[in-house]
Amino acid sequence: MNYTTYLFDFDYTLADSSRGIVTCFRMVLTRHGYTEVTDEEIKRTIGKTLEDSFSILTGVTDPEQLAGFREEYRKEADIHMTVNTVLFLETKSVLVALKDSGARIGIISTKYRYRIKELLDQHFPINFMDIIVGGEDVQKAKPSPEGLILALKKLHATKSETLYIGDSTIDAETAQAAGVAFAGITHGVTTTKELSKYPHWKIMSSLEELLDGKEEKEQEQPSAIFKIEEPILPENAPSASKEKKMINIWQMLLLLFLFGLSCEEMKGTAKFLFPSLFILALWGISQKRKILPHKVTAYFAPWLHPFKVKLRAFRIGLIRGKAVAPNDNASCICQNCGTHYTGNYCNRCGQSRNTPRYRLSNALKNIAGGFFNIDSGFGLTLIDLLHRPGYMIRDFIGGKRIQYFRPFQSLFILAALYIMTVQLIDPEALTRKGQNATATQLTEVQRQLQKIDSQSQEELQATPVKNDSVLITATPQYNSDESLVDNLVNDGFQIIGKLEAFVQQSPFLMRVWNLLKSWAHGNKAFRIIATLPLFALATQLAFRRRKYNLNYNTTEHVFIQAYIACQILLLSIIVLPFYGHAQVNSLYELPSAVIFLLFWWDYKQLYSLTWWKSFWRTLRMFFYCLLLIIAFAMLSALLAIVAVYCIKPYIG
Repeated sequence: MNYTTYLFDFDYTLADSSRGIVTCFRMVLTRHGYTEVTDEEIKRTIGKTLEDSFSILTGVTDPEQLAGFREEYRKEADIHMTVNTVLFLETKSVLVALKDSGARIGIISTKYRYRIKELLDQHFPINFMDIIVGGEDVQKAKPSPEGLILALKKLHATKSETLYIGDSTIDAETAQAAGVAFAGITHGVTTTKELSKYPHWKIMSSLEELLDGKEEKEQEQPSAIFKIEEPILPENAPSASKEKKMINIWQMLLLLFLFGLSCEEMKGTAKFLFPSLFILALWGISQKRKILPHKVTAYFAPWLHPFKVKLRAFRIGLIRGKAVAPNDNASCICQNCGTHYTGNYCNRCGQSRNTPRYRLSNALKNIAGGFFNIDSGFGLTLIDLLHRPGYMIRDFIGGKRIQYFRPFQSLFILAALYIMTVQLIDPEALTRKGQNATATQLTEVQRQLQKIDSQSQEELQATPVKNDSVLITATPQYNSDESLVDNLVNDGFQIIGKLEAFVQQSPFLMRVWNLLKSWAHGNKAFRIIATLPLFALATQLAFRRRKYNLNYNTTEHVFIQAYIACQILLLSIIVLPFYGHAQVNSLYELPSAVIFLLFWWDYKQLYSLTWWKSFWRTLRMFFYCLLLIIAFAMLSALLAIVAVYCIKPYIG
């Protein structure tokens, strides 16, 4: 590549923030009565200043009113922008490759610098970019070249060695005004035909084409002013031809570990889980570290490119989720109250305009909704829990709640469905559980009765007995090695036994006690809910660092864990017919390893982490869970000791 400095626009070039932009614009415009502006019209203004965008969309020209729109937009963006912005699939790999080659990279955008850094810090190390010029750093926005010239000055770069990459005609005008080369990218709404009207190095459909400039001939030659035969390097600039970054020790250990597991698995069974993981890890590391020769990657590139495009589209679809239905502006008469209105719902009674006649499909849906007391969001919630759980949880916590079912209601319904499935698949599981619990209780009672009987015999032996004139005293033999813990346990069991004896004297209290005890042991939802605060606090500790923290409070973390519990319970219901037997005593049907993988996957989507970072953070979360369990057990033991010493004088 002939360039040593690569400066990028942000929106629609490195990241797709259109969802967040449209959301913020829509809230401000709706608040002021501009409800007829379409999403496409909003997207066409991306890249302009907020004042220009609002002026185009509303026709307002008053500077004070436009400044008010801008402040309202900024407040909405603080809430909705970052969570609705996603990097394009190839962005990270291209930027890392450019950085590894010794090039300098930066961003020139009309977006605020702190908002750009807020997203980049979730995906890159701190200060990964050599420079970021935001809207607050310049007096004149693009197409003024002020931002580009400022970046060139701070990087000590020349115009001839700099390439500016953008998605709009405004970016092309900015590069032309600054006198630097321009490369267009068609991620946004601007077409290739529109971009090609300006001087350009090339028009790209993917940022990966930046890495192909050295090996492939460009179909469209750049203007003479942009053509560089030998780039002029500034003093102390890094060399563009840097040695390939070789594999590090951690990646070698990972490959050796997976290879060892693969060999062991192939010896015992014919499974191919670990061999597949080994091949995928080897391919990923070789791609990232550029171990494979260029001819090999070039040979597979035409085959892999369609899959990359589909994968990028699939990932963007996962992040965006189900789109909100467009507003129908046609006039309608509400079938419920007779009100004339425009939109999707009646503004008087709230009934949807879509009220079709009952047929078999919607009749079954209505019957199921009445039986389970659920609405249409329940099915969407279950589907999203299976393929985009982290993104769905982020949407729900972020405020998009109308289309999703609430987490605790979902948990209770899924627990009921689990019991119904158990009764169909393995009806004896509930009976076995009751028998096991009863047998355990009987065994414990028999053990306590034997201990009390032995203690009674010792007390009888300890009473004085007169034998003529000699007083014979049978002294009980105490074990001098008996510890304080044993004494506390014995005292505790005696207190519990006396309390149960007191309860058994009242038939009503006995029935209430048995009901509460059986409900606590048999209610699966109750046991799952009892674990949610533990996982919530552990997650909050594991992701407490600023670059991972999304400002979720403890209550929001509990709701997050409730959705994750719903996901695990849903998968438990799905796999139950394949198992053929139920484990009612266990919290879930799934193995611990599968539960760890689900948490790993959920946190990866929720916090927008790499698989590697999400793995370590999930591992840390379970470690904190272990510490919290130990702390809770110690606190419970301490409270039990205090309770025994406080109650014993009154009962004994």
